[in-house]
Amino acid sequence: MFLHAQGELALGSRLKAVSESLYAAANAAYREAGHDIDAHWFPVLRYLQVRGPASVTEIAAAIGQTHPAVSQLAAKLRAQGWITRRTDRSDARRGVLELSAEAERKLDRLGPVWCAIRRAAAAAAVRDGGTLLDALGAFEADIASGRLAADIRAHHARLKDATIEIAPYRRDWAVHFERLNAEWLQRWFTLEEVDRAVLGDPQAHVIDPGGAILFATLDGEVIGTCALLKEAPGVYELSKMAVESGFRGFGAGRKLLEAAIAEFQRRRGRTLFLESSKRLGPALQLYESGGFVHHPAPRPGSHYQRADVYMVYEPEKAKRLRAKAAPRKQLRVVGR
Repeated sequence: MFLHAQGELALGSRLKAVSESLYAAANAAYREAGHDIDAHWFPVLRYLQVRGPASVTEIAAAIGQTHPAVSQLAAKLRAQGWITRRTDRSDARRGVLELSAEAERKLDRLGPVWCAIRRAAAAAAVRDGGTLLDALGAFEADIASGRLAADIRAHHARLKDATIEIAPYRRDWAVHFERLNAEWLQRWFTLEEVDRAVLGDPQAHVIDPGGAILFATLDGEVIGTCALLKEAPGVYELSKMAVESGFRGFGAGRKLLEAAIAEFQRRRGRTLFLESSKRLGPALQLYESGGFVHHPAPRPGSHYQRADVYMVYEPEKAKRLRAKAAPRKQLRVVGR
């Protein structure tokens, strides 16, 4: 091709062409999976999904696009029902964008497609190694030949057929424990000092004192986590439960909760409690369905400034709930 012969002089032009080809490949993957998102919208929608409501100025600075470009896209997304605009509760002069409830639902199902695109693109980028131009040429060839699209389809098929599994703590997964929890804490609250300590060194603050950390995986991808913190002999706190944006609604949270309760019982624990917030409605419903009962006041001596909910696990209630529920397949915990 002509541009290839121009070497580094045509790098920008080739990267732009590859960018548009990747958008097309991503859109094809979305359509095949039954999603109506456009790949060009991804940076804005993903930012709002992960970070929460934000102004056009904040979004533009974070994703490296101009204010007019983000403003124009925001207008389009508002017209199509993906986002809404409201006045900032802390500053009435400032407007912020946020996802609509329907957009939240749609994006929470996109994790497998995003994972498939990432896997295929990562493999194409390093296929032949060599210089940047060599890698770019290999990438272009993969797109032109249809290999990238085929790889995305194959990865997505694997992920759709995969079963969520629960695995115990591994030192090399500590980064996921921190990543997943930091994401949701920064979306809904702020990282408190106790969070920074536990997430920064889970071995010292959770495992060594006698607690446990569990991970939810899908075809090898870590998509969720939770911890059992040992408060005292026989007393444990269910804490740091988080599921990655894009993989919510697939049952990872429930499997983590069931596995954490099973681990608590395996250790012959006497008391299992948790602290949460009234802002987290779906999470509270999950805990209630798992046998946790609300106590009328926050826990005395709570570690967290954000906590205004205190719940304790009651095995008898859990048994009654299980008796009413439809039979489920036995939970598989690997690596035990």
